[in-house]
Amino acid sequence: MARRRSTPPPPRPSPQRARSQPNRTGRETRSGSGRRIATAVVVLAAVVSALGLWLSRGDRRSLMLQAEAAAEAKDWEKATSLWRRINASPDASSATFLKEGSACLAASRAGQAEAALRKAVAAAPDEAPAWLLLAMIQRVEDRQVDVLSVGRRAVDLVAAADRASLLREVTLAALTELPDHLARTTLDRWLAADPTDVDAEAALLRRIGADPRSDDPDRRTRRDRLEALSRSRPDHVGAREALAILLADGREDDAFRAVLDAWPVDGRDARYWRLVGRLNLDVDRRPEPAADAFRRALEELPHDWRSHYGLARALSKMNQPEAAAREAKAVARIREAIDPMVIGPILEESVVRLDQASARGAVANLCARVGLDWLAQAWRSAPAPAPAPAVAGSTRPTP
Repeated sequence: MARRRSTPPPPRPSPQRARSQPNRTGRETRSGSGRRIATAVVVLAAVVSALGLWLSRGDRRSLMLQAEAAAEAKDWEKATSLWRRINASPDASSATFLKEGSACLAASRAGQAEAALRKAVAAAPDEAPAWLLLAMIQRVEDRQVDVLSVGRRAVDLVAAADRASLLREVTLAALTELPDHLARTTLDRWLAADPTDVDAEAALLRRIGADPRSDDPDRRTRRDRLEALSRSRPDHVGAREALAILLADGREDDAFRAVLDAWPVDGRDARYWRLVGRLNLDVDRRPEPAADAFRRALEELPHDWRSHYGLARALSKMNQPEAAAREAKAVARIREAIDPMVIGPILEESVVRLDQASARGAVANLCARVGLDWLAQAWRSAPAPAPAPAVAGSTRPTP
């Protein structure tokens, strides 16, 4: 019987060859699964991000409603806190910075209000309300250099319909003084609410030095405080000016000179130059550099009768009688124009009728009479004002 041939089994691949032929199907399966997982992760991340953005926007809308409600209830501390949270978010705008500044001012935190208002005007320089509140704060603190700088910057930026309202604030700050009692009361209130407000403290100490009362801090106490402020804030011109005036009035010549020598170079405005003129004229007896210093002060403050008076004295000592006489006439003209008995009726009648060209012209003539030519020209070209918008917390001291 024939033997049946058995079929030999197929040869087995060697281990080396087996390793050289990967499982293609398994790899492709794992690759496709990885791509699906990655896609799912991306989609999930997008959903989470969108949900977070939606919730965040909802939260910020809720914050705005809460802030408006707090302002309506005159809870200025809460309103300030909420507006600050909003202004730390992408929803910050000129309007929200204005509302923060208004709430701060209503809470008597003028320095904090000014910081917020500066952000408001930077975000929307054509909108008047923030400029108006800035000018009001600077008027209370008798910061004429600053308020005139605000006016020069804003006059070409603010919408034409709001220009007369801004010019009114700048003119009142430049040509009138708040009653001493009103200014002191306001500054005291601001300092009680925010003891770190250097502008308010320097303004109050400067005002006390000009007309001290029996219950005011004595001269030594004021000097110590101003020296401490100048050390802690060497860049603060207001504190340095108040200290220099106190030292000059007390004839502490060496200390007066040291304050001027340490004055920051980028802060040497009219306040610095009129003090330099005083040092050169009254201490060093050098009329020529004194005259130069007073002229530099008058470039910024052409209506400053004290600088005109210092210049007249310097010119007289330089044997220039005609030039000295011109400056003396300027002193008389300016002092007459800004005398409360003269300027009061003009402004009282005009500022309530700024919709009439004749009233704006009367204020322009007054500005030109004291040497504020740019302000006079701005008044002449200003159209009738729009009705003033109501701003929370923007009550202003009346002159």
